[in-house]
Amino acid sequence: MVLGIVMAVIFGWTAAGWAAEEPVVVASTSWVALMVKAAGIDDVTILAPIELRHPPEYDYLPSDIALVTQADYLVWAGYEPFIKKLVEAANLPAERIVQTVTTNTPDNLREQTRKLAAVFGTEDRQAQWEEDFNAFTARLEQRALEQKTADVAVLVNFHQQAFVRWLGYDVIGVFTPDEMSPAKMAELAKLGPAMVIDNYHNPSGEGIAAIADVPYVQLANFPSKELDSLMALMEDNARRLGLVE
Repeated sequence: MVLGIVMAVIFGWTAAGWAAEEPVVVASTSWVALMVKAAGIDDVTILAPIELRHPPEYDYLPSDIALVTQADYLVWAGYEPFIKKLVEAANLPAERIVQTVTTNTPDNLREQTRKLAAVFGTEDRQAQWEEDFNAFTARLEQRALEQKTADVAVLVNFHQQAFVRWLGYDVIGVFTPDEMSPAKMAELAKLGPAMVIDNYHNPSGEGIAAIADVPYVQLANFPSKELDSLMALMEDNARRLGLVE
């Protein structure tokens, strides 16, 4: 007993120290951060301010260099230009940079959070999250069936099409975030959508909805402060579509 106490003092062991410490993780954006959180990391530092409408356009600050150099891992999605510049400025080694795929579909989120958990050593936490996530997505799928989304023809922004297709909507056309001419908007409107679904972060479809005289909905990928989990983000989008109250 005495020997054990002496060893604890010598090696700095404490009651909390018996368990492996959680790695320090920095995420590029709030979307990536929610995936890291789902993978089992409770405390995640986010670089791009949540208030930005399009977080990938963020330009890093000198203080961000200190954040990433002190972290165990920097996680990004691959399309954030500021991360490439930050990694170069911080001379960050490749083994501390983790890339994930940000698409809000159940299959992808399960796959990506498993991969992240394998890196972080948090497989048990991810497995518990996945159990809850499976139950949640099953409920959303049931609501989509009840609302007969397959009978609803929609035009959708490229960056929301995966989520919308997963919910079963009849996607009759996909438009890009680029600015469209009136002629292109009229052409898409002639397809006869019952709804136009746009991306909040780079919208371009409001004119189509106006011409077609149909409901217009914006969905989000990068969550606001009020949405603290992937499930909360997906449920909020489903609410915007009228699938949940």
